Amino acid sequence: MKKLILMMILFFSTTGLYAQKGNVQTVVIQTTAECGECEIRLEDKLNYTKGVQFAELDVPSKQLTVKFNAKKISLDEIRKIVSDLGYQADEVPADSKAYEALPACCKVGGMK
Repeated sequence: MKKLILMMILFFSTTGLYAQKGNVQTVVIQTTAECGECEIRLEDKLNYTKGVQFAELDVPSKQLTVKFNAKKISLDEIRKIVSDLGYQADEVPADSKAYEALPACCKVGGMK
């Protein structure tokens, strides 16, 4: 009986994992991030957002790679979060108040 229960638990947990993989998407978002401080700000916010499994900013290219569960959060919601932090996210402009609150090094051209 214990073996049967264990086999059923393993079967259902494995089936659940496969179902979740079908909803996982990876996108690359072009941002206006400039420096390591931007990297920390974006990654910290997104990596602790429900539905986001992974977020990483490549500072030189300003590209933010995000792996997320599309059943829990949408790409538009992710772009909105980036915008609300003060950064452009693809075609979504940065929130003007959030942008103005960024340190000088995080604004467009700040690291030059």
